[in-house]
Amino acid sequence: SQVPPGLNPPLLKGALCLQVLSDMTILQRRIPPSFRDPASAPLRKLSVDLIKTYKHINEVYYTKKKRRAQQVPPEDSSTKKERKVYNDGYDDDNYDYIVKNGEKWLDRYEIDSLIGKGSFGQVRDPQTLRVFY
Repeated sequence: SQVPPGLNPPLLKGALCLQVLSDMTILQRRIPPSFRDPASAPLRKLSVDLIKTYKHINEVYYTKKKRRAQQVPPEDSSTKKERKVYNDGYDDDNYDYIVKNGEKWLDRYEIDSLIGKGSFGQVRDPQTLRVFY
């Protein structure tokens, strides 16, 4: 390599050596003293543990919703508000379609029961009435 005019080669080696040591010290200071537990890493929670993460989110959501409902003071019948109607009465207050047991869809499926309910909707168990081939 070419040495710039006026610089002594041994001095340049020393300056480069000091710069490298300085850069390494800066980088070492940036390393955290302890690392995150891999089990709590967001990437793991949203991939390997996705089902467990959704179950936890639902538990927290419905626990908070239940707590809020219990904190609301009982309403006097004279001040009770009218129940709001969504989509001409077909949707509930979460704007989910109100599915009734025994309801038939397209004369092909009959709704048997509710399997589960979450923050993204409902899961129903339909029975197939007819099979088209």
